[in-house]
Amino acid sequence: MTREVDELAETFLGKVDDIAGYRAGPVSEEQLRESARGSLALILSAVATDSTTTQLSSLPGELGRLRARQGVPGEDLVAAVQLDFGLIWSAMLTRARDSDMAVLALHVENLWSVVDDYARAVQQSYLEERALLAATTRDEQRTYLAELLGPAGRSPRDVQNIARALGVDVDAAFRVVVADAAASQHAHRAAARITTLGEQLFVLNQPGRVVLLWPAPRPGGQQERQLQQLQGMAGGLVPDVAGLGAVPAATATAFEICRTLRPDENRLVTLAQAWTRVTKSQLDERHGFSAALLTGLSTVPPSERDVIVETVRAYLRTGSLSTSAERLYCHRNTVLNRLGRFQKLTGLDVTVPDQAALALVALA
Repeated sequence: MTREVDELAETFLGKVDDIAGYRAGPVSEEQLRESARGSLALILSAVATDSTTTQLSSLPGELGRLRARQGVPGEDLVAAVQLDFGLIWSAMLTRARDSDMAVLALHVENLWSVVDDYARAVQQSYLEERALLAATTRDEQRTYLAELLGPAGRSPRDVQNIARALGVDVDAAFRVVVADAAASQHAHRAAARITTLGEQLFVLNQPGRVVLLWPAPRPGGQQERQLQQLQGMAGGLVPDVAGLGAVPAATATAFEICRTLRPDENRLVTLAQAWTRVTKSQLDERHGFSAALLTGLSTVPPSERDVIVETVRAYLRTGSLSTSAERLYCHRNTVLNRLGRFQKLTGLDVTVPDQAALALVALA
């Protein structure tokens, strides 16, 4: 039997090279020969004793785990295992006499059942090991991301090491998103889908928020799958971060954008789209900016205040008295009067550019 197994193993080596995952892949010829001998001998033994391969040996589980660690694609692993049926059946046919054919016909179903059981056991252990490896990789990535985004300063060497651990180019352009913690499940599902496509999307949960990071696509590249997967997520986006070392500062910016999002904004918002709100938030927290500028508005009834503010905002969007009047369904002079009223209450003449900028931020 040993000689026959050796011959079948050599035949297996000649055929397995047709499977892409094994052609000049991570499994050496000697490793393939050894595993083929063990697999074929186990299958033949199971057929002879009317047993399953998993009842006789731990080899299926060991082989699946080993191939997972070696990075062999799952479909290629199954294809290689299923070669065993054809090899053994061909050998049996070659050695059989005409009088043996009826007996062989009775055994073909048993042989296929044994090979199928073996393939399922190998695949199951392979999938379990891949899941374990993926979880370990994600844990390691989260550790490095936490280091990158931590409060301590990072030297260029630290950033280089983090880039190496994440498998990214330290000088590449990146995209950074910060969303509310409630978006964590959406983020992790998106990362899982992106990983299956062979691309990168890193996710880190932090208190009160979730941070997403990925390398920006090269100009002229394919449509960006990460942004597609994040549709419907509300968050701050910094789309062009120059190098991994600039990611912490970009994350702080994305967080400031996220803080100013309105409840109805279910999209990713950039600083160019939210700069007035971010500026207002910063100035209000540090200097009471808006309250100081707009205090005069509190002296008029709410209904009048709302009309004045609506008119000022319309004018700030258009810069035109006529267009503002059209949009507000009122006369041009009415718009002019309301702007004058706003100037009297706040001291800001929104027809003057620098004062208009102050009003634009204060009313953001």
